[in-house]
Amino acid sequence: MPTDVVLERAESARAERESRTLADLMPRGPGPYADTLGLAGWSRPLLDLGVRIAALAPSPATVFVHGETGTGKELIARALHQTSPRRERPFLPHNFAAIPDSLVESELFGHARGAFTGAHADRPGLFELAHGGTLFLDEIGDASPSVQSRLLRVLQEGELRRVGEGRSRKVDVRIIAATHRDLASEARAGRFRADLYYRLHVLTVRAPALRERLDDVPVLAAHILRRLRDEGRPECLRITDRALERLTAHLWPGNVRELGATLERAVHALESRGTLTAASLGDGIGLEPGPLLRERPEGLKGRTLELEAELIQDAIERAHGNKSAAARSLGLTRQGLWKKMRRLARHGAAETPLDPESL
Repeated sequence: MPTDVVLERAESARAERESRTLADLMPRGPGPYADTLGLAGWSRPLLDLGVRIAALAPSPATVFVHGETGTGKELIARALHQTSPRRERPFLPHNFAAIPDSLVESELFGHARGAFTGAHADRPGLFELAHGGTLFLDEIGDASPSVQSRLLRVLQEGELRRVGEGRSRKVDVRIIAATHRDLASEARAGRFRADLYYRLHVLTVRAPALRERLDDVPVLAAHILRRLRDEGRPECLRITDRALERLTAHLWPGNVRELGATLERAVHALESRGTLTAASLGDGIGLEPGPLLRERPEGLKGRTLELEAELIQDAIERAHGNKSAAARSLGLTRQGLWKKMRRLARHGAAETPLDPESL
């Protein structure tokens, strides 16, 4: 038998031994990774988010969802709707960043026949279509001043006018708004209406970044890989321990959206007959060197974390990037060092340095 075939079969067998099925990645027992809400995870931040959603869902008040791009703000909005008394009525999303300004007012408020060129018939907008339900306004920081003014009227009066129409129409819609912008700063700078800002910030929810809940990555990965399979992508049957370590060590600046894109690329490079390996992930996932802490923490606990970060960074540099050697010099096991680096990452890390040879 040719040598390359023998090596390939040996590598395939090793990957099979050092891998887990997607079912192995799911937590045992009851948990909040609830398929019904579309939120996958098992971490404390996600538990807290579930409690917050349950507390706010019964209220008809406006909710503002804070969070970075790719953190699943629309999923949170859907969860609020699906667990609310309005769940039998429509949930309609609108993204201000995805639609030209010239079309936004007609899209949201509707238009009368003849209101503009091409308006051949009366048309209701999303507010009317969502009557009795929920309207999710994503990236509301991109709304034009004209739209902001009309939104304020709907929130204050509960009524709207279609474009080109004189009479007002009553609407009963719960508003959930979101943006990745710092809307408070935008309001102070005069780029967003302060009165609308206060109308939107009645109740608030924060979508945690993925780097704050790295323990959820295995569960998220299993959900994403199953969804890709259902969409007709190549099927991933198992994932190696080394690939999983790299996924859970990366800090995901693009959050869940980046994780999904990474896994979609990886399934097209599957090795070992459906086993996702570290090599399938490509470069740049869990391998980039960089400082453990971006900002200097405050207080005794913060200074302790800062000292740990400096010692670990120095050990890795002296070991020329070899994580196992760095762990030995610090009197730690490789797994112990990895856990410390993950803990530091949750306190504002940029990218956790890992040794490619040890992964």
